[in-house]
Amino acid sequence: MAPGSEASGPAPYRIEFRWKEEVIYWEGDRGFVFDGGWGAAPPVTYVPTAELWDEVVPPWLKGRRDEVVARLRDHPGHVLAETSRFQGGWQELGPGQ
Repeated sequence: MAPGSEASGPAPYRIEFRWKEEVIYWEGDRGFVFDGGWGAAPPVTYVPTAELWDEVVPPWLKGRRDEVVARLRDHPGHVLAETSRFQGGWQELGPGQ
């Protein structure tokens, strides 16, 4: 797994860039896949708009958009872009995935 960011506090997290064009936000053994665009410089990670967020994320991320987006934004090597279009990602992962 690629090195990621670690936060001190109640929800340690890491961010993994996985082929092909997936960015995975992990907390413990729970992950959520965001679409990425590696053809751009710098690479882009697509996040759901504020209006769409709670409709497409799993229960453990509902109401936490600002926190998760800030963590993604703080991670080097990519930029964020908001989107309301489902592009194939936005899926929850569990242990071993």
